[in-house]
Amino acid sequence: MGQTKKRNYDRYTLAFKLQAVKLADMPSVTAIEVADSLGIHVVMLYRWRMEKKNGTLKENKHMKRAEPPPKKKKIIRTDPAKAKDDELIKAHKRIKELERSLSSTQEELDILKKAQRFFEKTKR
Repeated sequence: MGQTKKRNYDRYTLAFKLQAVKLADMPSVTAIEVADSLGIHVVMLYRWRMEKKNGTLKENKHMKRAEPPPKKKKIIRTDPAKAKDDELIKAHKRIKELERSLSSTQEELDILKKAQRFFEKTKR
């Protein structure tokens, strides 16, 4: 069976959708003209109009955010004992993370070794 390609769909912001609906609601312009001028399908514009009417018009959940979320502020501790404790906690977290990564890599290596032995046997 052939591989299917992932389709790239256009994603529109809420502001764009609202502007398109606002243009389509003007009395002197048809929805078809608005859709053609914006480069979207007229059915999409009709759907956006219906969603706005029902109050369900929203931004696509897969849209990338324009602004990254605010960064957490680092707490600076003046007590050197607590600062060392914080460094120790960070070090333990990093060690656990590295141990998980190591075990995962070792499992992959074991699987590859078994596969290599299997294929060597089948060649003979």
